[in-house]
Amino acid sequence: MEEMEQRLRSAGWNIDDSFAGYLVIGYSGYHLSILPYEREVGQNGNDPRFEILDHMRITYWVREIPTPQQASQLLREHGKPLEEWDKP
Repeated sequence: MEEMEQRLRSAGWNIDDSFAGYLVIGYSGYHLSILPYEREVGQNGNDPRFEILDHMRITYWVREIPTPQQASQLLREHGKPLEEWDKP
């Protein structure tokens, strides 16, 4: 978890300590959040994915950690309401 927090901080995100020990959540002054997820993919081990979302429930999935500014642009260009996405 510490490594993920450091990666998020390096990309310009603040860390929400509300769920310390259970979940890492990054946030920014742009009213954006980023949630890291990991899932098993074949024999290659974990495939990290990151969900970026705004507080209007618009979301978009990425494989690399964007800066908050990049996340804002990605949501404007590609974001959809949460209900419209298939689970990754």
